[in-house]
Amino acid sequence: MREITIKELAAKVSQKKAEMGYSGGGFVQPNSGRRRTESKRALLRNIEAAAKARGEEPTFKANY
Repeated sequence: MREITIKELAAKVSQKKAEMGYSGGGFVQPNSGRRRTESKRALLRNIEAAAKARGEEPTFKANY
C-alpha cells in the first residue's frame, strides 16, 4: 500500500473533478426542496428575510 499526502489527494480530486467537467465549488447538486417540511420551509424563509433585512444575501440558496 502506498501512502499519499493530503496535497497529493487534493490534486487527484481536483484532476478528477476537471475530467468530469466540474469546476470551483459548484459541483454539488442543490437540494430541490421537494420533500421539505413546512416548518423547514418557514425557517428558510425567515433566514432569508433576516439576511435581506441586514442588506445581505443568504449564505446559501434555498429551494422552498
